[in-house]
Amino acid sequence: MTQRRERSPAVSASIAALEAEVAGLRKALQNRTVIGQATGLIAARTPCTPHQAFELLVQLSQHHNIKLHIAARRLVTAFVTAHLGNPVAPADQALWDYLTTANESGGTTTAMSDGENDTDGDANTTSEAGT
Repeated sequence: MTQRRERSPAVSASIAALEAEVAGLRKALQNRTVIGQATGLIAARTPCTPHQAFELLVQLSQHHNIKLHIAARRLVTAFVTAHLGNPVAPADQALWDYLTTANESGGTTTAMSDGENDTDGDANTTSEAGT
């Protein structure tokens, strides 16, 4: 006969904390993926570098007061929807319109918008990863 050991409250709390951390990391990985997709779409559809595309995405998120991963998800969804020939939601179309206008007017606002002082081409890695 096998005996079942009771977990101590400390062990149970540690397990719960680790499970919550794993769930948070999975969510962060999903968010990072969609942010990368949106950055690639912006870079492909507007005349800018991937670094500038990320800056435009951040600017869009701040201007519309929405979280970065939500802005990214809406842009990717709008692109796929339009690519399939379906009408894009007006609010999502407004995000693309904002990006086009911001990029045409030189709307990237950070000091390194052209990659200056960026010797390895990856200046904003820490802020991108933490999003």
